[in-house]
Amino acid sequence: MIANLTAQPIRFTADIPAWQRIAQTLGGHLILERPGWLVYALGSGRLALHHASAEQPASMTRLAFSTSTPIPEAVAEAAVAGVPIALGHPDHGEAGLVTAADGTELTLDSPTPVELPGAVRDARLSVMPIWYAPDTGMIRGVVEGLGATPRLMADDGGWTDLTCAGGGLVAAHRADHGGIELAFEWDGDVEDALTLMTEAGIQAVLIDETYSRTVQVTDPDGGKEIWVNERQTDHYGYTRVSA
Repeated sequence: MIANLTAQPIRFTADIPAWQRIAQTLGGHLILERPGWLVYALGSGRLALHHASAEQPASMTRLAFSTSTPIPEAVAEAAVAGVPIALGHPDHGEAGLVTAADGTELTLDSPTPVELPGAVRDARLSVMPIWYAPDTGMIRGVVEGLGATPRLMADDGGWTDLTCAGGGLVAAHRADHGGIELAFEWDGDVEDALTLMTEAGIQAVLIDETYSRTVQVTDPDGGKEIWVNERQTDHYGYTRVSA
């Protein structure tokens, strides 16, 4: 079984300092720093920041995971589970390379080493990238095949969020067009997150939706607002699959 699957999406940005301020303000802890590459541990899951380029423009998010299972073994197990994955050797080392039916590409890597001491200052923030596609079943097949577990499902099938045993969440959202969006979940009163960011000079607003509340944070790269969703407590129209 693929062990300790952790969600670690990669955010490409032209303003790494601004993204560092967001991550640190919400309690994240920097565990690795290289030129143009940083990794933060969050309350649950991790966030990687990568300097943008022509091939990987600012505001782009790439879905990525890590596992403590040796990569060749993890790739073999995922393939048996039906995941379209192959063993590859990108520039950062050995990895599982997935190309989903909608063309979405994602990676499965060994865990990022913790090289900088310290601890997460606030455990309420979880990373929760959202994968959009017309077929949420396809998304679930890939993410569950990598070892994630469904947590909350909309009764109409348009939304499922899944937990990773090693930390972090991933959401499958039905949409006409595919893509990956960076988002987060806040376990508690999301106004606390808003207060933290406002006091740090980060532009953000509170939006009260019918199912929960969210803080929308201005993207430092000028893209779509970044959502920090309050953990959903109203489950009308949803089925709780796991805790």
